[in-house]
Amino acid sequence: MVKKILVLTLLTVALLFSLLLFSCEKKNDGVLKIGHGGGYLSAALFAAQQTDLQSIDFQQFNSSSDIAYGLLSGTLDAGFVEADRLAAFSKLSGFERLTVVGKITYPYGVTLVLRKGLNNRLNELGNLTVAASAPYCVLLEQFTQDAQRFSADLSNVKYLYMPFDTMLPALEARTVDAVIIKGTYSVVALHEGHSILYQNWEVKPGDECCPAVIDQAALVLLARKDKIKALQSFLTALTATENLSPDQLRRAVADNTILPFEIL
Repeated sequence: MVKKILVLTLLTVALLFSLLLFSCEKKNDGVLKIGHGGGYLSAALFAAQQTDLQSIDFQQFNSSSDIAYGLLSGTLDAGFVEADRLAAFSKLSGFERLTVVGKITYPYGVTLVLRKGLNNRLNELGNLTVAASAPYCVLLEQFTQDAQRFSADLSNVKYLYMPFDTMLPALEARTVDAVIIKGTYSVVALHEGHSILYQNWEVKPGDECCPAVIDQAALVLLARKDKIKALQSFLTALTATENLSPDQLRRAVADNTILPFEIL
């Protein structure tokens, strides 16, 4: 008898649990899930969130790869991924169900970031170790040309070549003394206490490190093709942020990240 009551109780619990799951799934029907990486490049997204957007679940991820796999698996309806990763993502199974619906642009720029604690000037880079992405990257070439115009001697500079996303960690680890990096990384560098020694936004892309095909596209907004219609109100809110002032966008970032308003 006790065993029979126990079985009935377990069945009742299982049934209630199933009903609860069904209820939750039904409740979440129609909710759009949008993935993003946060940070200052998400200014338009943060500003759009301040409008009356309903039935949208914004989810923050640590990497573009996680967002891409979420889109491919169907757990996300739209998401912002790094533009220079788009070619790799396009080779994954299921990518044909996705489409690009927008992009967040940011000039390539060339920025020389000096490690915190160093006070060298542009003509005092001799014997320093400087990270660059490749020997013939357009950013390094532009920096070299500008340094020569200012009569800076770069003959004793030691260059280490590495991907852009490893440069700031190398700077933090004191593996390098300075980095020649895309302008998109400059805010993060400043927040970590490093300093910008040189910057030039007049860079013409067109090589492997700064492809012209994604000229100035920092993030790409991917969406599932079957969700385009449902995303229209969100896309409209994003587009409207183009009319906001720089201060309004900076405030939106400062309110949603740990980045102070003053350095944005």
